[in-house]
Amino acid sequence: MRLFRWIGPGAVTFLALWLFLLVSGQSKLLRDPGTFWHTATGELILREGFIQTDPYSFTFAGKPWVPYEWLGEVAMALVHRAGGFDAQLLGAVTLVAAVFAWLAVRLLRIGLRPFPVVILVAISFAAAASNLLVRPHLVTIAGLAVTAVWLADCDLGRCRLRRLAWLIPLNAVWANVHGGVLGGIGTVWIASAGWVVFWRLGRPSPVQSWSDAGWLAAIGLGCGLAVLLNPYGLDLVRTWFLIMGEPAIKRIIQEHQPLDPLDPSAWPIFGLVAVYLLVLVGVPLRSLRVTWLLPLVWLLMAVDRVRHGPLFAVMTLVAIAAMFTSTRWAGWLGRNRPEYYRPPGNEPRRPLWTNLWLPILAVSIALALQVFRVSVPVIGAGWARHDSDHWPIELLDVLKEHEPRPPAGNRLFNDLIDGGFAIYHVPGYKVFVDDRCELYGGAWLTEFVAADANVRPAIAKWEARYGRFDFALTRTGTPFDDYFRAAPSWELVKRTDTATFYKRRG
Repeated sequence: MRLFRWIGPGAVTFLALWLFLLVSGQSKLLRDPGTFWHTATGELILREGFIQTDPYSFTFAGKPWVPYEWLGEVAMALVHRAGGFDAQLLGAVTLVAAVFAWLAVRLLRIGLRPFPVVILVAISFAAAASNLLVRPHLVTIAGLAVTAVWLADCDLGRCRLRRLAWLIPLNAVWANVHGGVLGGIGTVWIASAGWVVFWRLGRPSPVQSWSDAGWLAAIGLGCGLAVLLNPYGLDLVRTWFLIMGEPAIKRIIQEHQPLDPLDPSAWPIFGLVAVYLLVLVGVPLRSLRVTWLLPLVWLLMAVDRVRHGPLFAVMTLVAIAAMFTSTRWAGWLGRNRPEYYRPPGNEPRRPLWTNLWLPILAVSIALALQVFRVSVPVIGAGWARHDSDHWPIELLDVLKEHEPRPPAGNRLFNDLIDGGFAIYHVPGYKVFVDDRCELYGGAWLTEFVAADANVRPAIAKWEARYGRFDFALTRTGTPFDDYFRAAPSWELVKRTDTATFYKRRG
């Protein structure tokens, strides 16, 4: 049929991943407290300009704070204005689906047939899934994918080294969206150093002269300096290193913890490791290239912090697409199992538009439905949902009823997970804590977590330090909840299975 000639494999892959994410991520992609306070921060920047101090807590009110993802937060706020959390979910799944569809097309172009490509993409997607949330960090997945593809193409001679200069403006924008730009810059530096070493050893390398090495050095320096093109200067960069260098955060925040082999969500990563190593050992040593080894760097990063799992996944897909045709396995499969691999011939590629028009149409229709508040399952308004088993949704009525207006007597004691929820939904309160780890610091967060074991003296100490609490929002059944329920000076307002709200008597 002529219609199928108009629809490329990238479009089919995109739509499959896009619809899967919209359905499965209806509430799961909205389970991060950062979604709330990132959106609130973007709105604050749009209204008042760049902020320099903490506007949300009473514990650190007025203390220096850099919204180091400010551009991503502004984008989230604008998208939220257009279509609420539905549009934010749409934007997140569109970005993720586009990245994996692009990488799937690269696998198909080297001659792999649809079945092994589906398996590879499914394993990689599963390896990334636990860290796919509506937050600016998704831009880092896309940014690293672009960086990895350009490096791999240069390594194979498909493009000139000077093309990598485009990484400089990419990193300038990326730095204002998410601190993961450090990973992109580090990847460029590692690849550049490896290319110079391989050149001097007489191994395959795009570097063929000291002039080439000079170009790489200039590009690497430009990428590093590009991060300073931001409204906060060095303070933005210091915040990144503060977060990554704080050992307490790795103990307290789940996404910063090391990879746990006993956690089922980590198993796809180990499966992807097995696939990558299988492909890698099939490469003759004389043909090995630097960029084909980069997934090993990101594997170490993923083992150190689970949040790097998606970055290992995209880097591995890029490397497999680049090196597979050089492996022994490609030759064997081409001769014996053409249903899995067929060496690419001279057949013309489908035009780019065949992979783009249908995804653009689908996303545009969904966004229009959301902007005009048309309720349609999956793609329309009202689809995105905050799960009441995860968030204190059922307490919103009493939280709003008691919200201080004007904001006096507004100190809200809360658990760490609910700070962002309160910042977004009931800004009249000032929260006790939220998950902005760079603000509170490792020592303070460690003290907060340790208070579970001895709540009464901890509450007394905190009230002496920060002033008397006016309200409390606790997770039902926790030690903090037990304290407020038993304290005679506190009155229960409403209890749910998820959380409980209290106010001080008198």
